[in-house]
Amino acid sequence: MKKVFIILGGLVVILIAAIIVLPIIFKDDIQKALDASMAESLNARVFYDIDKFELSLIRNFPDITVSMGDFGIVGVEEFQNDTLASVGTFSVTVDLMSAISGDQIIVEEILLDKPKIVVLVLPDGSANYDIAKESTEEPIDDSSDESSADGGSVNVGIENWSIKNGDITYKDQSIGFYSTLFGFNHEGSGDFTLDVFDMNTRTTVDAVSLGFDGVEYISDKTLELDVNLNMDMNQMKFTFMDNRIAVNQFAMQADGFVSMPGGDINMDITFGGKDISLTSLLSLIPGVYQEYLDGVTAGGQLGFNGSVKGVFNDTSMPAVAASLSVNDGKISYAEFNIPIEDINIATSFNYPSADLTKTSFNIDNFSMLVDGESVSTYLKFKNLENYQWDFGFKGNADLEKITKVVPMEGMTLVGKINAKLKSSGQMADVEAGKYANLPTSGSITINDFLFESEDLPQGFSISRANLTASPSEINLSEFTAKSGNSDFSLTGNISNFLGFALSENEVLRGKLDFTSQLIDINELLPEESMEEEVQEDTSALEVIKIPENIDFTLTSSIDKIAYSDMPITNFKGVVLIKDGAIILDKNNFNLLEGSFEMTGSYVTKDLDKPKYDLGFKVSDLSIASAFSTFETIKNYVPIAEQVTGRFSADFNAVGNLGKDMMPLMEEMNLNGLVNIAQASLEKGLFIEKLSAVTALKSGASSQPAKKITISDVLIQTEIKDGTLFVEPFELNVGGQNAVVGGSNTLDGSLDYSMLLKDIPTGQIGSALNSAIGSLTGGKKLIADKINLNIGIGGTTDDPAVKLLGTSNASGSETSATTDFKKTLNSKVDEKKEKAEAELEKKKEEQRQKIMTEAQAQARKIREDGKATADKMREEGYAAADKLIDEAGSNPIKKKLAQEAAKKLRSETDEKADKIEAEANQKADKLIEKAQGKANEI
Repeated sequence: MKKVFIILGGLVVILIAAIIVLPIIFKDDIQKALDASMAESLNARVFYDIDKFELSLIRNFPDITVSMGDFGIVGVEEFQNDTLASVGTFSVTVDLMSAISGDQIIVEEILLDKPKIVVLVLPDGSANYDIAKESTEEPIDDSSDESSADGGSVNVGIENWSIKNGDITYKDQSIGFYSTLFGFNHEGSGDFTLDVFDMNTRTTVDAVSLGFDGVEYISDKTLELDVNLNMDMNQMKFTFMDNRIAVNQFAMQADGFVSMPGGDINMDITFGGKDISLTSLLSLIPGVYQEYLDGVTAGGQLGFNGSVKGVFNDTSMPAVAASLSVNDGKISYAEFNIPIEDINIATSFNYPSADLTKTSFNIDNFSMLVDGESVSTYLKFKNLENYQWDFGFKGNADLEKITKVVPMEGMTLVGKINAKLKSSGQMADVEAGKYANLPTSGSITINDFLFESEDLPQGFSISRANLTASPSEINLSEFTAKSGNSDFSLTGNISNFLGFALSENEVLRGKLDFTSQLIDINELLPEESMEEEVQEDTSALEVIKIPENIDFTLTSSIDKIAYSDMPITNFKGVVLIKDGAIILDKNNFNLLEGSFEMTGSYVTKDLDKPKYDLGFKVSDLSIASAFSTFETIKNYVPIAEQVTGRFSADFNAVGNLGKDMMPLMEEMNLNGLVNIAQASLEKGLFIEKLSAVTALKSGASSQPAKKITISDVLIQTEIKDGTLFVEPFELNVGGQNAVVGGSNTLDGSLDYSMLLKDIPTGQIGSALNSAIGSLTGGKKLIADKINLNIGIGGTTDDPAVKLLGTSNASGSETSATTDFKKTLNSKVDEKKEKAEAELEKKKEEQRQKIMTEAQAQARKIREDGKATADKMREEGYAAADKLIDEAGSNPIKKKLAQEAAKKLRSETDEKADKIEAEANQKADKLIEKAQGKANEI
């Protein structure tokens, strides 16, 4: 007996030693075999911690456990910096005896602990999970039973599996889709060695997010899935047993089956809510809005059910139906006593077949009371081939109550809105432009509306507005509003609003009457000068773009417009907004105690240099006031600052505006008549220098005359290429008749001539007599009267007055004036021609510059397009060749690869041709636009 125990003890010692030693002996061999297998089958870099690679018979005795620590897979080429998967611990436990027998290997457990998986699909469709190498082995003929007969096949059964604390990210850049699952835990069990068995799984996710095309539809939601299936592997039929699927607090269950006996997938599934309420539905709101639900309680009956029944294959889709309802719902806020009650919702979705014309989505009813205010709406939508809709809305809104529920920092919003709207139609009528077939009607009434913010501290209020809509037009029967000191009211109509809303090419038309007692523009302007900020922030100087698809007629009557120190009163006129332009049709107003009539246009088709073409008629305006108000007079007639009197004018101005919305003086063309009833100049540097040169006696005082007067004179003026031309006109200098004319430039250079007529020789002072003597060689004047020819040069800041010559005035006064004007006009005409030639030269240079730059840009667009297309063709053809090469010698694979390669080449050529065509089209449009811009110069 003692020997038996000794023998048994020895066997135990040997067995324990074997359990400890054998894994150590075979560990390196297994590791090498594993490395070789992965290198042979994976086109990726695999890493793991060698010290954490274990083969153990002790951990789960008598089963064998293989585990790896810090295991991961990294892509290659474009994915070489992307880790596809990393796992803290990966272990597999196998029944030892089943592994030894080899007939049926039973996997007791598979465990992944702390896996992090990132699946990435690039815009071209390439994916980082595509890491399997193409097999070089010949395919096994499944029609033969030899493999099973001779034991060549291996039967593997998996009993339990689990994933703990995983993070999974999926990003598909080719379709703009992404999904993340953080805190992923999953466990399952099932005996896959049986033909029929039950599979039980449980999955929980701490945070699920899902987004598509830049919109996140699900944000940080919890997910629970308890899914139990009866698995009939022979029939490939999977039947739902007890199960629960919950997103946040919204849970549902499913019954039925999915079977795949052949190529088709048969489905007969019904699903519905499980222990859900209105609170459950609110829990689905994206996390970014979750803060608005803090302190919210909800109640009411919630119904949710649906089904998926039918066959899925290449020609058939299962019928899908679902409905959601809420009855007697209620939502209340702990912080605000604004209950939302009587919430009733009835919605349904029906997708009966693959025929999209039969698909429908209906909100038969959505109604509620918000603190006693009724809101209801419905929507019936069907036919995904030709969208058809029937929509209605009716409700009241108290904005002050809404802002208490959804606070708006830094602003005040109050008012009551009552709205009714109905619309129905189909997309075919929209595309055909048959907007009369889209019956739309409704009304909106606004009372006691007020909006205030940091950007609009003076506020904007609407005491009452009433708007009604029909298919043909929107009628504004009443609109009375205020903003700070400004008040205004509008009435009128807007037509073709449906076409404008549904198509880019339709024009919105309207006729509105605008009246106001006061428009205070000063309130809209910064209180302090913005010059420094303007230099840093050019966006503050943006030109106002006039839409090209708006055709409005605005008839205005404004008692007063307050703008800077230019109060405008009695404004009446018609403003047209059409084809990207504002057109003024005889707008009359009073400014600076004068009367104005303005006609013209402001066009913004070229935002770099918006154009203006304005006609002005001015009556009885103060000359000094005009100087202090208008930049044109400041720049071209600075002497006006010292002139007293009034004038009238009728002129036209054409040119471009800068980004500060002010005229570009050097590009202004202006011509017109100025009628000066009475004006005088008695002081200033110019009058002093003129008096010094003429040195006329003033009666018995023998003092130089220091006064210029103009009375009932019509002056023809013109501005070209930065030069002001003034045709000769008559005036009075120190009591003597005179004629003056000439030009001055924008930089202040003067070139004027003056003829002082019929000066009695006895009134000539000694200084002037001496100057005349120097011109006549010392000869004495023998005529009773003479004419003085005066040249005025220098600059407006420092004028130079010079005596150019004299002539005998004994002849006809009219003849002398005519000759002087003729000579002066000839000189002016010559300068005009020169200015026009220089202007045309500049314009031609601008045209050439525009076309040269456009042609260079167009050439680059074409070259870039061709280069992109060529690269696409090169890569596409290379990929096609690679498909054929990878197919090898297998005739079936090779034929399939050749067909796929042909299709790939065709698609590549089509895409490349499209890129080149789009580039050429873009270049042609650029040239066309530049040519139009050049023609406008």
